[in-house]
Amino acid sequence: MAYLEGKNLVASYGVVPILHECSVEVEKGELAVIVGPNGAGKSTVMRVLLGMLEASSGSVTLDGKDISMLSTQDRISHGLAFVPQTKNVFPSMTVEENLQMGGFIRQDDINQTIEEVYALFPILYDKRKQLAEQLSGGQRQQVA
Repeated sequence: MAYLEGKNLVASYGVVPILHECSVEVEKGELAVIVGPNGAGKSTVMRVLLGMLEASSGSVTLDGKDISMLSTQDRISHGLAFVPQTKNVFPSMTVEENLQMGGFIRQDDINQTIEEVYALFPILYDKRKQLAEQLSGGQRQQVA
């Protein structure tokens, strides 16, 4: 069984069906990317997995536990994350402030995680006092 599994997901925006029994499996520690043409439902799959959009049928499990009924915040606290392609940072805040924003929904100490981000992406440490709007698109995704 996969660590994260969306099984037979069906979702719509109003009366417009978007997902038709879509299934996704991601193993623990695996970085997954969803690729497809515009309108294929890539973002919709992520919204359903994160609980931002309710599926009309299907299930979402994480580490063998059904999380279909959990809120988005609870799913994030269990380790799910989504980095959107655009609009993924607060442009008028510094890099450091953006990273600290992630701590508001967490129960643990965010400072260690921020240090890990800086170790992984040293350029962000160098730019930590810079406004996020001044970052490149790739750097913004690193912050997100």
